[in-house]
Amino acid sequence: MKFEALGREGNIGSLSIKNRMVLPALNNNFTHNGYMTEESIDFYVSKARGGAGLVIVEATSVDYPRSRSVLNPAIDHEKYIPGFQRIADGCHQYGAKVFVQLSHVGRQSRRSTTGMDPVAPSPIASNSPLYPDQPKVLEKEDITVIVDKFAAAAVIARKSGMDGVEIIMGHGYLANNFLSPVSNQRTDEYGGLKGGIKFCCDIIHGIKGACGDDYPVICRINGDDYIKEGGNSIVEAQLIAQELEKAGADAVNVSAGMRDSQLSFNDHTSGQPRGAWIHLAERIKRVIGIPVIIVKRFNPELAEATLERGQADFIAFGKQFICDSDFGTKVLNGRLEDIIPCTSCCQGCYDELWMKKPITCMVNPSVGKKMTYLDGRVQKKGNKAILVIGGGPAGCEASLELARMGHKVTMVEKEAVLGGKYWYCTLTKAKKEVGDVFRYFAHAMEKAGVDVRLKTEFSRDMLDEIKPDILIDATGAEFKKPDIEGINLPIVVTPTEALDGSKELGEYVVVVACSYNCTWTCRKVSKDIPDDIVGMKTSESYACSAGHAAADVAEELADQGKKVCIITGRDEFVPGMGFTNRGNMLKRYFQKNITVSTGLKVKQIIPGGLICEKEGMEFKVCADSIVMSVGMDSSSHIKNQAEEFGCAFYQIGDCAAIGNALKAFHGAYDLSGMI
Repeated sequence: MKFEALGREGNIGSLSIKNRMVLPALNNNFTHNGYMTEESIDFYVSKARGGAGLVIVEATSVDYPRSRSVLNPAIDHEKYIPGFQRIADGCHQYGAKVFVQLSHVGRQSRRSTTGMDPVAPSPIASNSPLYPDQPKVLEKEDITVIVDKFAAAAVIARKSGMDGVEIIMGHGYLANNFLSPVSNQRTDEYGGLKGGIKFCCDIIHGIKGACGDDYPVICRINGDDYIKEGGNSIVEAQLIAQELEKAGADAVNVSAGMRDSQLSFNDHTSGQPRGAWIHLAERIKRVIGIPVIIVKRFNPELAEATLERGQADFIAFGKQFICDSDFGTKVLNGRLEDIIPCTSCCQGCYDELWMKKPITCMVNPSVGKKMTYLDGRVQKKGNKAILVIGGGPAGCEASLELARMGHKVTMVEKEAVLGGKYWYCTLTKAKKEVGDVFRYFAHAMEKAGVDVRLKTEFSRDMLDEIKPDILIDATGAEFKKPDIEGINLPIVVTPTEALDGSKELGEYVVVVACSYNCTWTCRKVSKDIPDDIVGMKTSESYACSAGHAAADVAEELADQGKKVCIITGRDEFVPGMGFTNRGNMLKRYFQKNITVSTGLKVKQIIPGGLICEKEGMEFKVCADSIVMSVGMDSSSHIKNQAEEFGCAFYQIGDCAAIGNALKAFHGAYDLSGMI
């Protein structure tokens, strides 16, 4: 398929853009105290090198550090110019245009992040658990100062070689606080929707006055706040877009939602369909005369069709460009099979972002690594014979990376498909795109020369045949069978049996998860961020494979029409799962009538249900089927055979330490760099 529409030149204002592919503003936590680092600069230049026609630098603080919510860069002083200049020069080298998103986060911050109170048009705190602090109300004089800061930041952007700026007016940040009735209850000239529009238009006028009418300004707006009651909908979004155009905006970038949106339409994970916001962009495009940019989990085929139908003028690819920096070039050259596929798992990008860690990517662990490490890794070459046992995430990643370094790699997998336990996600509606990952690995490993042997059990004879210098055990782990009376009754199934159709399930299903049988990876760990300006710390945790399996199975069974209850021994269900995944999952659960009950001890399984205990009270819980996902056990016996043979031996993935798919991919990548 040719992607002629995506490759077609476009315009924003008087500025020519070489194609219709946009890297949207994506915070990455690579900066340090407001300054761009080598990793920050490479993040943007690599996307220009990889085919993006327009690169938009992440949300950048016009009032640092007050207006940061993560490790945002700053643009409120000329001392930051060199970093932006290097980004501009690097992107221009590949024919891309580059904008910077100017941001004030408003009430979506907290004292532990900025060292000061958040600010907002009214004294109404966000409903998001990320931002519990009551904001300070902005006086009129404060508003004037902030408007001037946006104009001053645009001047710095222009001096830095930026081709234009984008103003974030959605996502719950300050301009959105003024626009939305749920956060703006002022009665002065900045009150109501009209007052919010005035604030946004004042910013545009200030920038145009300082930089010239020909300096392009994009406004990123919400097509819908996705608030149950009281927020702006697509109706108000059309009014906002028209007023911004009158004020001089050169393009509108349509997004949606706020951190405290109650509806799952703001879901960034694969729980949302691809292109779910096209209808918002199309309606806005019909009522304005300036270009419209749209984002929301696009693949190349859907993007091409959206442009051909005239529903938008530019397509923004966010997480996909994180996953594969060369995405744009591969699309335009027709090399779709070489694209590292983003499944919108959000575990490496969004979840790590809100933990205040540098972002990465589950299926591309090189993302976020230090440039010095990556430079050294490129030089590594080898010629060892390596046998990898297991074709799950860890086995695939290790095999591919080691083969690319020149090693002679053989991988054996007992099943007929790659993927291990993670493959079962392909049987779910929400995560079926996981199949794209292993189609990519099959192609990439063949290209790299890996000898992949499916439907092949490891045996001692293989060591004599292959004579490996290194044996890598990536055999994963099995679901735990807890010592509970009745555990062997036919109503009890594993998560894999619940998905593959090998066991018939009844209408009422109980998923047992998060018991004290697990390794408790969900515990939160806080680490200092070195030399941070206000001493901010990370907040790190992750859910284990059994927790993810329980979550995925519960949703899939509900999608099939089952009535699903989740019960946990601990006080929460997968509390270590990242904010983006867990928050959106629970919103979907509510809509699908999946209930979660915590603090229950399962004492016995009986025909027709379970005997449970809560707060010392014993009672029966009805169940036609019980999915047991309380933990994982690794029980590989391969190490002894490796020692007898005399080769080096490593374990990766769940058989080394219980983790999840992200930990498996990344552990394998790290090991390959040490061999």
